[in-house]
Amino acid sequence: MASKHKRNRRLREQPNFFGNGQIDLPSFASTPEEIRQAVEANAIQRGILFVKVIMFQDFDGLIETVERLAAQCDREDFYEAAPDLGIDVEALRILDNASTPVPYPYYFCTPIYLIEYPELVRYYRNVAMLSQKVMGGIGLGTSAYEERKVVPTEDIAFDLTRYFNGIVNALIQTKGSVTPYGHIQMAFSNMGDSLGGMSRNEIGRIASGQIVRMLASHLHQKGLLNSIIYRLKGRFDEDEESTQADYGDDQILFISPNHNLEMELSRLDDYRVKYREITLNNGNRLLINRQLEWSNAEGKSYKIGPDMVSQTHEIDLKWAGELKGGADPAGSDEHWKTATQALGRIREACEKTGRPKPELSFIATIIVERVAIEAQQWIEQDKLTSVYNLTRIINDLKEKQKFLDAMTSYLGF
Repeated sequence: MASKHKRNRRLREQPNFFGNGQIDLPSFASTPEEIRQAVEANAIQRGILFVKVIMFQDFDGLIETVERLAAQCDREDFYEAAPDLGIDVEALRILDNASTPVPYPYYFCTPIYLIEYPELVRYYRNVAMLSQKVMGGIGLGTSAYEERKVVPTEDIAFDLTRYFNGIVNALIQTKGSVTPYGHIQMAFSNMGDSLGGMSRNEIGRIASGQIVRMLASHLHQKGLLNSIIYRLKGRFDEDEESTQADYGDDQILFISPNHNLEMELSRLDDYRVKYREITLNNGNRLLINRQLEWSNAEGKSYKIGPDMVSQTHEIDLKWAGELKGGADPAGSDEHWKTATQALGRIREACEKTGRPKPELSFIATIIVERVAIEAQQWIEQDKLTSVYNLTRIINDLKEKQKFLDAMTSYLGF
């Protein structure tokens, strides 16, 4: 056992190499410091996302409105109306008997509240631990009311009230006691849960955007960039996972030699830009998150969906890359597995349809030891052309330049 520990320590201390019958970590493997940097950057990105969502949803304003309603609330009227509002009077007693009595509007709503302040649908939906997606699924969609695009009718306001209050009844009584800030904790807890899917998509979008911005600026400086096609998600109002359908139509940004590209790309990022394509002066294109479908001579279809692909003609791929932006070391193996499956489909589709095999790359924010070793094996088996450590590219100018030079080559220059 002691000799094994000594061997592992010696391998970590030696320069990275791979081959000659002995396995050490490939040069693109993430160092412990790089993993810490990536985790820190990921945490900051997720925190910024949550802050932006809170800001755009004006949650402070919602709380102020609820507190104003609470100050005006007649407790006896609430008791009398409780059965019609779907409120169990036992839940009201629990609020009354708390160490500090809790105003009813903190937890329970009325149709009048939702009609006069449609945006409060967002507040009470979150207190009831419900998502926009599930509300739409049961035929009580709330997005239009939360954004004050329309005011709910009396019937809809009544249905929403009873539905929200019925769930909150159970939550209060199951808990057995409440606190003056319990309603805020419940709302934020639900928002955080709903943001889980969004944050995963946002992390991927951010990683893709980092590469596109680096590459676009590089190509622009060389006078090679013709246009950028993109879609905009818009404000951070929504709490659900973003899908392709959530984005608007394709928009195109034509690039002139004196274009202030950095300012333009910064502006687009404020609206959650999702890049779709970079077009170069030589006619080649970098397609981003695009589905391609090919058919062989017998008419059998093969679908591929690489994260990034350099297309020289309508049928030929020069390069394809799988990008994984997540920074959780525990998920690195799964990211690699997903990437290899996608790259495998590309190789199979090329083989079955008689197309030339493109150069293939794996790009990841972190590359843990086992993934690095397997990726190097793929390179030696001619299944993979290259691997890029995105954290290193972002923080090391030499690595960034090497990556940009390689990408320029993949794009036909």
